[in-house]
Amino acid sequence: MKKRQIMIIPILSLLMLLTGCINDDESSRVQYSVGVRLVTKTGALLPDSVAGTVHTYMFLSGRFVQEVTPEVNGRYYICFDNSQPMQLVAVGAGTVDSVSLVTPSVGEDISSVCASLKYPSDSRSSASIAETTPVNYLCYGNFSYTPGETLTDSTTATLTMMNKNVRIHIVIKHLLTQLGDGKYTVKLRGFRDALAFDGSIKGDSVEYEPHGSFDSNGTYSTDIINAMPTADGEHVTFSLYKDGYPIFTSNSDSDGSLISLQPEDDKAIVVDVGKMGVNLNVIPWSDVNGSTIFY
Repeated sequence: MKKRQIMIIPILSLLMLLTGCINDDESSRVQYSVGVRLVTKTGALLPDSVAGTVHTYMFLSGRFVQEVTPEVNGRYYICFDNSQPMQLVAVGAGTVDSVSLVTPSVGEDISSVCASLKYPSDSRSSASIAETTPVNYLCYGNFSYTPGETLTDSTTATLTMMNKNVRIHIVIKHLLTQLGDGKYTVKLRGFRDALAFDGSIKGDSVEYEPHGSFDSNGTYSTDIINAMPTADGEHVTFSLYKDGYPIFTSNSDSDGSLISLQPEDDKAIVVDVGKMGVNLNVIPWSDVNGSTIFY
């Protein structure tokens, strides 16, 4: 797999940007004071530490212009030509070792710039991963301006960031009683490893093969998988193997619903191996565990 290289490019200072706003025709310029907040999908505020170090990038007409740094008060001051659509994109990772951020080149398209998950090793063919990724959060948000919006000379705005990761737990019941002893493994397909700066899921295909074991009750469970949500139009395929041979594969639950995952999902794939067949259900982890803390 091609390794991504982080490129460091010179950026204009915020002072130069604002000076340009003062010198240019004010009627054709827009100024914003932008604050950033981090929330769950229900709107609850989260501590800034969840996002770690946040990098913020400005795009005009979908093309990268510059990285923007915050002032001492934590706000971002931006100024741009009001004839062009603008997007201010913020990306942050809980740990620097879990996410690879690529600094865009000036003029690069917003849909081609990605933040990607790092994995324990680079030994991925079409990205087969025998270990789960470390617990981490890839937080993302953007604030956009559309030409024609009514503005005052100075406008205050808020850029809202949310966690884009999902967590998957796998629980398999009655495996030993129905199928006997053997070496059991699980594989999950249908994932990708990157989040584009336009908010879409992209990147290389990823296949997860998490470590699993039996508890004292004979229930088989795996390590937690930390992943990107499924891309639009794509779905997860679950496969169970015994001694290297596939014995059950499905991309839907027992009701026939295709398996897909949305940002911030904390879900369990629960498989019940019975005498009459195999039932697969995807449910909130809290329904299995009794309680869960995502952050």
